[in-house]
Amino acid sequence: MADLTRNPIIWQEVNYQQRSTPRLTPHWHLIGPLLLGVCIIVLLLTLTRIDYPTRDIGLCVIWIVHAATVVRAISVGGNTISREHVGMTWDALVLTGVSARQILLGKWSAALQRIGPWMLALGLLRLAMLPIFMLAMVNRLAWRNILYGSYYDWTIAWIPAAAIFAVFATVVMTILEVLASTALGLASSAVTRRGGIALVTALTIRFLPVALFAALTHYELGPVPAYRAVRYAPFAIADSGTSPLSILALPRLPGNTTLGFDAVYGFKSAAFGSGI
Repeated sequence: MADLTRNPIIWQEVNYQQRSTPRLTPHWHLIGPLLLGVCIIVLLLTLTRIDYPTRDIGLCVIWIVHAATVVRAISVGGNTISREHVGMTWDALVLTGVSARQILLGKWSAALQRIGPWMLALGLLRLAMLPIFMLAMVNRLAWRNILYGSYYDWTIAWIPAAAIFAVFATVVMTILEVLASTALGLASSAVTRRGGIALVTALTIRFLPVALFAALTHYELGPVPAYRAVRYAPFAIADSGTSPLSILALPRLPGNTTLGFDAVYGFKSAAFGSGI
């Protein structure tokens, strides 16, 4: 940690980013938070309709913001190294006496500082969606109660420990996603030494498993309702765990075995030594 605090590459990279970033008016910086706020308000308004697919829309919003954050993190991480090779300044940077380890860690730290607002936006969006998903489940329960009356037992059971774990896991997974994406862009750029090729390579590595597991889900399940797809284990890999986290905090309904900790595939066997 002491090496990082004295690393001159961090200062050099942050200083370059501040000089090269276009100066935007304060109004432009408010567009992103404003759009996220509008999305959350619209989703809250959908809760007034008990038959509205609030959770499905919320998941789509998270996926879009998640994908945008990943692309931004990879591009920022990749640009820090490829810029030195394209500008023929890498050798001069090495000759300053700074080790390769300090250069890479300094570039990575500077990239994380730049992508920090995106990571914060994604994390806050995911956290805000958890209570919205809870309310949406209660709404759906009320809708079924209206349709079927007292034919079924609609008793719900809240699982506080699972909800707390959902908050913790949401924060940790958001941070890990940004850390891994910036590191992937950095590594790809260091290997290819070209920004465009590095970006394409890193995006392919990151999103190819997503496409494969999404295709596997569609192949295995076929045209099924959305709630079945998001509870299918391979789809959890495709959407980076967003769907299990959204299910984790929901209340348990009679006969439903994929809520609470059961939504996290393999959690019980790993933590308690028993299968799900």
